[in-house]
Amino acid sequence: AELKGLADPHGARRQEIASGFADLPGSQGEDQPAALGRELPDYETVVGWGVDVPGARGARTRFGNMILSRLPLGRARCHSLPWPASATQPSMPRVAVEAIVEAPLGPLRVVSTHLEYYLAEHRAAQVARLAQLRLEWLALRKRVDEGRPFRSQPSPAGTIVCGDFNAAPEEPSIRLM
Repeated sequence: AELKGLADPHGARRQEIASGFADLPGSQGEDQPAALGRELPDYETVVGWGVDVPGARGARTRFGNMILSRLPLGRARCHSLPWPASATQPSMPRVAVEAIVEAPLGPLRVVSTHLEYYLAEHRAAQVARLAQLRLEWLALRKRVDEGRPFRSQPSPAGTIVCGDFNAAPEEPSIRLM
């Protein structure tokens, strides 16, 4: 079924999601994560908002990324990416949403992001942060078995980073990724 608001007028599919942004192309302000949840009830979801501002009548207006999985999800996290100031170009906060997918061959980390569109310097800073996160993911941590927030969770080395990188493959920061 065609999910209203998830395709722009030109038929392009979007990997980002929004809620309350009626002025975005292809959207009428609907809560897109909720719409996806209704249409895909067998999927688990993780949402990370990069933009979360007051909207009309006390509602929140949000823009971000989402992971949907038919496989069970373990730990999920949302990472803020750098948002350098620019006096000449528009920009907005960006995030990387991380979820551990319980795949048949073992845990797998999936990351969804949407890098800056206008400035290569911003994308480079965001890719550098993703590289830092990779080092954190691979770092050895003390194993904790207690049933509290400190309890150790799988931290697989296998990682898939997907999303909209807003750059050609030959851009240096994308080549680095």
